[in-house]
Amino acid sequence: LEAELQLDRLKPRLSRRVLLLQGHQSSWHQELALSPGTPPQCHNLTAYLRDEADFKDKLSPVALSLSLALPTGTTGLVLYGDTLVQAQVRGHGDTGTSLQGGLVPT
Repeated sequence: LEAELQLDRLKPRLSRRVLLLQGHQSSWHQELALSPGTPPQCHNLTAYLRDEADFKDKLSPVALSLSLALPTGTTGLVLYGDTLVQAQVRGHGDTGTSLQGGLVPT
C-alpha cells in the first residue's frame, strides 16, 4: 500500500510553512507492507512550523492531505473506504484526522 502525506499542500513547494522534523521536507511517502491477519499499523510523524521570518503568509490555514493507493500493477485486491483525507489547521493543536479503510480480495 502506498501512503503519501502532503503538508501545507496549497502552497508552492519552496513556500511551504510546515515541514517534517525528520528530513525537513513537506511531504512523506512510504510503501506499507500489509499481510492478512496482522494488526493495524500506526505511523507518527512530527512536523514543525518554520520561523515566522521565513514566510509572509501568517493568516491562511495550513492544508494537509493523506492519500493511500495500491501500488501500480497490483491485481486481485480492491482498496475501499477513505483513500484521501484532507484537513486544515489554524493555530495550535492537533487535527485529530484519521484514515480508515481496508483491502478486499477480488
